Amino acid sequence: MGTTIAVVNQKGGVAKTTTSVTLAHGLARRGYRVLLIDLDSQGNAGDCLGLPAGNDLFTLLMPGSETTLKDGVTPSGREGLDVIRSDKRTANLKIILAAMDMREYALDTLLQDHDYDVVLLDVAPSVDVLMTAAIIAADYLLVPTRLDQLSVKGIRDLLTSLESLRRYTTCELGAILPAFYDRTTNESLLQLRHLVGNFGELVWPPIPQDTVCREASRHGKTLWEYAPNTRAIAGYPDGKNAAIGGYKQVLNRLEKQLILERRKKKNAK
Repeated sequence: MGTTIAVVNQKGGVAKTTTSVTLAHGLARRGYRVLLIDLDSQGNAGDCLGLPAGNDLFTLLMPGSETTLKDGVTPSGREGLDVIRSDKRTANLKIILAAMDMREYALDTLLQDHDYDVVLLDVAPSVDVLMTAAIIAADYLLVPTRLDQLSVKGIRDLLTSLESLRRYTTCELGAILPAFYDRTTNESLLQLRHLVGNFGELVWPPIPQDTVCREASRHGKTLWEYAPNTRAIAGYPDGKNAAIGGYKQVLNRLEKQLILERRKKKNAK
């Protein structure tokens, strides 16, 4: 089994899906076998990848389903990347699961036997059975956040939820990812300093605000395909042949600090 990472924040509009899709395809481009699971009834992960509508999640998690994980995934059309799609029926799935015993372990059970190196969970911002199941199934939480007070509060609410589930999971806070970073505004700078002051090295390089993210998703392409040198990928230039932030830096951190570190821990057992 590989590393399972839940991309989650209890506040909406913080770039969870953009982050999930960008990191999933980025890892696949580096040779990892990646499964991206969309847990949001809006189904935006599949849209961002240009996939036809469908709900693999409903098929796989419905009580009594005999569909296996291997048979239930949808190829993304990109080498090394498979997807479990979601749509509006996921709202009904949540109601059904909420009435079931052991509902919190629905995803953990689904992911018991797989051959993916990395599983990324794109989690909806609602506090419900699927968010709980994602936290229990995950090895790490990756928490995107806007640089404003309400979004930062969402991080604290999420950490409270994690602690309430501590006896059921070994999941850890892996990283906090500042998104929509605008280095020209005092608010972004102040909130970034506030985050670092509270969470230290758990705060990863920020993702610059970039309208190209919306353009890419509208065309059903990832940022790596649509604009691989755009600011959200490459970061802000710092004038010294280097960059500040961007998904390239985040991908390096993800690979080194979470995926490879998790592999070392498993091999040491």
